[in-house]
Amino acid sequence: MRPTAAPTILTLALASVTTLFADDGEAQRRRRTDDARRDSDRMRRRSRYERKLEPTTRRGRPVTVRLETPPVAFDAAPPPPSSERPYDHVVMVSLDGLRPDAIMLTDTPNLRRLRQIGAWATEARTITHSYTLPSHTSMLSGVDTDRHGLLHNDFTPRHGFTRAPTALYLAHDAGFTTAMFVSKPKFRHIAIPGSVDVFRLPSSRCAPVVAAATSHIAATREGITFVHLSEPDSAGHHRGWMTLSYLRAIAEADRCVGALLQSIAARADRDRVLLMISSDHGGHGRTHGSTREEDMRIPWIAWGSRVVPGDFATPVSTMDSAATTLVALGLQVPSDWTGRPVQRALSRTAADSQGSGAQRPAGRNSDNSSNGR
Repeated sequence: MRPTAAPTILTLALASVTTLFADDGEAQRRRRTDDARRDSDRMRRRSRYERKLEPTTRRGRPVTVRLETPPVAFDAAPPPPSSERPYDHVVMVSLDGLRPDAIMLTDTPNLRRLRQIGAWATEARTITHSYTLPSHTSMLSGVDTDRHGLLHNDFTPRHGFTRAPTALYLAHDAGFTTAMFVSKPKFRHIAIPGSVDVFRLPSSRCAPVVAAATSHIAATREGITFVHLSEPDSAGHHRGWMTLSYLRAIAEADRCVGALLQSIAARADRDRVLLMISSDHGGHGRTHGSTREEDMRIPWIAWGSRVVPGDFATPVSTMDSAATTLVALGLQVPSDWTGRPVQRALSRTAADSQGSGAQRPAGRNSDNSSNGR
């Protein structure tokens, strides 16, 4: 029996190994089939989404929401008194994920009114890495991601704070009061310790955020107040950019902008307040972050007593918002910043004198004083 036992055991072992590999191969084939089926289903769902949700009408045109809400009582600012600096208070408002072409398609009386009495940049764009946290960091620091270092897009404490000093940081060092009222925790990465006097995260909804911001604006004469509203971005990710839900979210954000306008209009020194409204990125489908025109193009509006009203086509970068804020408060723009002040938002003489010490880096338009920017 012993001479025949060894071959039997060897045969059984080989059979087991063969079966094992066969089972493993079959499992791999099943996984590949399942993956292919899921990919096919995903492509079919995406195709249906692009057909039915992205163009919100059968003809491929976005739905237009009727303009029904009157704008708040908010007129052009009175002429400014003579002063060494253009403004005392800068209110920066970011409507997350707002595409400029959507503003005229929905109920946005306040944004439309600001376009009439303020300056509207028709060629404003965000940075190439068009995500919320990197873009907002550039908006507040005047430099791109290679300088500020915030490439991630969520609240991750181990990543720390931005490496670049922000306009809030520089203004705080100069004695101004600084505040951030936001609707996403990730903005803590921008609030460098010691640079922000007030940091509030009241809600993901714009109404509580604006309620906190208006109280601060009413009580603070000099400084920077940054306000972040997330409604457009949330609706874009949930239902799609340029869908009816997205347009309704913009209308809700516009009502919150109206509350901010009322708080500024109630100030006795409203001629000393500069309001800038912009966004961090646009979007397409249910996403953003690419270099597509829909993702890169953003709105940029400035209102104030020294603003030259009207649409202008000079290119504006989101990094220019930080530089404009500093010059508005009579502060120097760091020479190594990419962002430059948008002169249409400022007294031209003040902008030229404050920004003359900083040369625009190669690759950026450096003749803004001559083309009306």
